[in-house]
Amino acid sequence: MGLLVAAILAVLVAGGAVYLGWAALQAAHRAMGAVGELIAQYRLADDRRDAERVCAWAVSERETFEKIITRGVVGAAVRNAGQSPVYDVEIVFTDPPAAWTAIRRVRIVPPSEQPEVYAGFDQESTDGPVERDRINDDGTIRLAPSADMHVELRFTDARGRRWQRDDQGRLNVLAENVARAAAPVSESSAA
Repeated sequence: MGLLVAAILAVLVAGGAVYLGWAALQAAHRAMGAVGELIAQYRLADDRRDAERVCAWAVSERETFEKIITRGVVGAAVRNAGQSPVYDVEIVFTDPPAAWTAIRRVRIVPPSEQPEVYAGFDQESTDGPVERDRINDDGTIRLAPSADMHVELRFTDARGRRWQRDDQGRLNVLAENVARAAAPVSESSAA
């Protein structure tokens, strides 16, 4: 009988040891998951610090950039004070009372302490109702001066994270692991 009790106790002790080992393994998995999450948060914070150093603002023909922006041309200054270039930059201009949106695309903006000015746009559209005071007598739509435009900035960082800085200056992550756009092929280089 003593042998049977000893065997039962041995099985219980072994079962307890297996359970404790399994519980320790689960705790180690949770800890590794937490460490992985902390690393991901650190990387995002590091990327965000660099992305926070990229900004854009509308410029006026009456201000500092008078020589670059001619009267009536929409333009924005973009500054990348980060450590790495940003890619596939889209400067989105909006004039809500005129229901007007335009986009200026820039392939790369290198790091620099000085802003670069980009004038004009690659694409524009007018969608939605236009406020009456913005409609000229001939039916055309009058846009706000360049400096009064709302400006949004979208760009991809060197690690492939797509960012957006809205017209209020808030920075948001749009996507992860974004492939950079292919360089446009001109007709002269295709021949």
